[in-house]
Amino acid sequence: MKTTVLDSVSVKIGTKDSAISGSNKVLLSAMWDCYKRLLSQNSLRDAEVGSVWMSGMVTNTFGVVEVEHASTPVDAKKLADTVYIHKEDSFFHRELYLIRGAKTARSGQVANLDNIAGMNTVRGEEIEAIGLAASGEIAPGSDCVMISPGSHTHMLRIHNGAIVDISSNFTGELSYAIRTQTILGGELSTMPVEMEERYVLQGLAYLREYGIARSLCIIHASRVLDILSDEIRSQIFEGIISGSVIELLAKKIQGDWAGVQEVVILGGKPYIKAYEILCRHLLPPGVRVALLKSQGENSYALRGFFEIFKFRS
Repeated sequence: MKTTVLDSVSVKIGTKDSAISGSNKVLLSAMWDCYKRLLSQNSLRDAEVGSVWMSGMVTNTFGVVEVEHASTPVDAKKLADTVYIHKEDSFFHRELYLIRGAKTARSGQVANLDNIAGMNTVRGEEIEAIGLAASGEIAPGSDCVMISPGSHTHMLRIHNGAIVDISSNFTGELSYAIRTQTILGGELSTMPVEMEERYVLQGLAYLREYGIARSLCIIHASRVLDILSDEIRSQIFEGIISGSVIELLAKKIQGDWAGVQEVVILGGKPYIKAYEILCRHLLPPGVRVALLKSQGENSYALRGFFEIFKFRS
């Protein structure tokens, strides 16, 4: 069955807005308005739409409804077979098909201090991983890691088209907190900065030699002594934050992720280039590294949905 995007609308809203308001109705209302616009723009009635599907943070407490993640290994068929059908009676007044996130814990497994380090979850990145595996960008049967930078940088290991492991890292949130709540906020560029290898690797060198706390203080000292521009400090900063993630990836490829052949980084923002620079510097020479954009009709999330939908049609 051929799948085609006929129309789209968007709105800037998310579960953060629901959490702030204390209710998911602000999110549901916005999604309902988008849905109505799509109907109107295409001269359709609600009764003519066969099904409405959603993925990502809609399955958390401040989304549409809390839904348990699917446990790894997770492929397109598993996400199709475990889709959660929710009757939404506040706005849509119809069934919504919610695609689950993915987690490394077994269903019902109890987290404790001994096992918490191995428990990771994603909501939204799983569908991107399925789309990447189906896109032809990675070789069939390849052992690949997809890196998805954002508020949390998630690394998903994909093998034979299935997500087999996940590593989640507190990056964007940490960067935001440092930029807004510390003295470094006024010492880093407020505009996007193109990444240069020498400055990104300088940040990595500081991280490896001194650890994160001292490394950040060195950035601050460069402003006190007025020896670097905000743009250069920002690149060193990205080398420190992103470097902590890629150092972990390099360690895992030497350990429990041995056999990884490819690393694909998704994103188009300038700072994401730091991940590519660091991967090429830290990973074994036989590991292929690619930086790909995922947006519009080239969205891997959209391709992932199409792949999942094959198993429901």
